[in-house]
Amino acid sequence: MVTAATREQLQRVNDPDGLLVLLMLEHPSMETARVVNDTRDWVIDGTSWIGLPFRFKLPNSVQGEAPRAQLEIDNVGRALIQDLERLPPGGALQATVYVVSRASPTVVDYMFTAPLSGVSATVATVTGVVGNDDALRAPAVKMRFDPTTAPGLFAG
Repeated sequence: MVTAATREQLQRVNDPDGLLVLLMLEHPSMETARVVNDTRDWVIDGTSWIGLPFRFKLPNSVQGEAPRAQLEIDNVGRALIQDLERLPPGGALQATVYVVSRASPTVVDYMFTAPLSGVSATVATVTGVVGNDDALRAPAVKMRFDPTTAPGLFAG
């Protein structure tokens, strides 16, 4: 649900302000990365956001597969790459997306959070898969009792 002011702004023929999409990437082993889908950096409510254009490729509806969107961030500069290089192998980020109006960027109109895994970088882009597939495929417990891990519990 967007605010009444943003709804009015979206329904205008000419919108002088527009919307901003903010992306926050979090993981315990790295400093939180904050990216704004713009060509310039922003400071919103005392928090700095790096201006890097990004886009989402929406998931395909494939039977038998969990829906996964793809996030693609332009690889401009080294600010984001330095944060991502601190990730451990196989580490999944927590991605939170905020939609705000440029006219009032401190008011969040829409927000969603999802895991971001499979992060890779090239000279041009940083990509990752957005979805719960990795979390849903993870085992429920760290150690299972089976004949390999606990042979004394099972008859020979």
